[in-house]
Amino acid sequence: MNHKKNIVLFVNDSYFSYLLSKQLIESYHENISCIVFSKSTSSSLAKILNIYRKVPKNYFFYRVFVQILSKSLYRKKSVEFLADQYAIEKCTIKKSTDDILINKLDNKSVAFAFNFDLILKRTILTKFHSGIYNIHASKLPKDKGISPVLWAFARGDKNIWSTIYKMDAGIDSGPIAKQLQISIEKNDSAFSLYRRVCLESGVALSNLVNKILEHKIVLMEQPKEVPENIFSWPDSQFSTMLKTSNRKLIKIKDIIAP
Repeated sequence: MNHKKNIVLFVNDSYFSYLLSKQLIESYHENISCIVFSKSTSSSLAKILNIYRKVPKNYFFYRVFVQILSKSLYRKKSVEFLADQYAIEKCTIKKSTDDILINKLDNKSVAFAFNFDLILKRTILTKFHSGIYNIHASKLPKDKGISPVLWAFARGDKNIWSTIYKMDAGIDSGPIAKQLQISIEKNDSAFSLYRRVCLESGVALSNLVNKILEHKIVLMEQPKEVPENIFSWPDSQFSTMLKTSNRKLIKIKDIIAP
C-alpha cells in the first residue's frame, strides 16, 4: 500500500475514542498525517458546572467517572498514547478556526472524526477530496444529537445501531456508508454496551478506508420517509426511562474487566 500521508483524524480523546479509532490507527498509522485533538472543554470549571446544571446527577457522575477512568486506570488506552506509540504528529485546538488546524489540512484525501466536539464548518469539510467520515451510534436519521446510545439504552431498546456516514454541514445528516446492528445483552450496562458499540464500529470503519481512498465507496442518502428526532442532553425524562427499564449506567465488572 502507498504510505502517502493523506489521512487526518479529529479526536476528542477518551477511552471510547480510543476504542473507535484503535483499529484504524493500527492499520493505517503510516498514512496518518496528523491527529487533531480538541481541547475545547479541557478542565474548565465553568464548563463542568454548566454540564452539572444541565443533566441529572446520575448521568453527570457517570460522565465524570468515565473521565476519571480514562485519565487513570485506562490512561494507556487513549488516542494520544497511540499517536505517541506510532510517532504520529499531534496538534491541539480550542476552536475549529485555529490557524494551526487550517494549515494542516491542505492536500489531504480524507479525515475521520471520533467523538469530536467542535463544529467542523463547510470550509473544513471541503478541504478533503473524499470528505470527513463520522460514526454516530444510532440508525440515522433516527436518534440524532447527543448520547444516542444512552437514550436508546434507557428507552429499553433491544438493539443498538451504528452509522458510519460522510459529514455535511447539518446535524448527523450526511450520506450513509454503512450501518450495523449490535444486540443489547442481558447483563449489559450502558458502559459495557457502548464499549462494544465502539469496538465493532471502529473495525467496520477501518474496513472501509481503502474503498474511501480509492473512491469506490458507495454512499446512500438518509431516507426521507423515516421520521427523524434529535436528542439533547440527558434530562429527568432520561432518568425516569432508565429506572423504568431497570438498567444501569455502569457496573463494578465494567471497571475491573475492560
